[in-house]
Amino acid sequence: MNVFALLLGSRIPPRYPSVWGLFFVLLAAVACSPKDERPGLWLQGDEITTTVRDWRFTDEIEEIAIETRAWYLLAHSTTIWCVQHEGNLYVGSYGTEKKFWEKNIARDPRAKIRIEDKIYSAVITLVEDSALSQQLDSAYNQKYDMEDRIEQQL
Repeated sequence: MNVFALLLGSRIPPRYPSVWGLFFVLLAAVACSPKDERPGLWLQGDEITTTVRDWRFTDEIEEIAIETRAWYLLAHSTTIWCVQHEGNLYVGSYGTEKKFWEKNIARDPRAKIRIEDKIYSAVITLVEDSALSQQLDSAYNQKYDMEDRIEQQL
């Protein structure tokens, strides 16, 4: 917001008002936090520096946001679903095509997670244990009624 105040307070050349207006509209659209399927840049909220040992408080939370770093060093954030299992937090992705945030995590596993205006630092690793993956699939199915969602899409 301070950036907008400084830029809006500066003198804009009269020959290019539509270019500057377009610039401000695009800047505002890109700098937003993610919402639904619209991505964003940096997440904002209160940074939590203590270690969370039990993520069960996320059971009632539908969507969280994840911030990763793109190869060009800007933040990329998007909303995702999460599930806790035995007190640990997991985020998931579906489909065969890798999402942008997954590609970023493959390059740099550090991320930030926003849950109800609180920002948590995280290191994201791929779950490779097939038994745990099945348990997580079941937890996702239960939390998000995945079978009902699949039937609605058909």
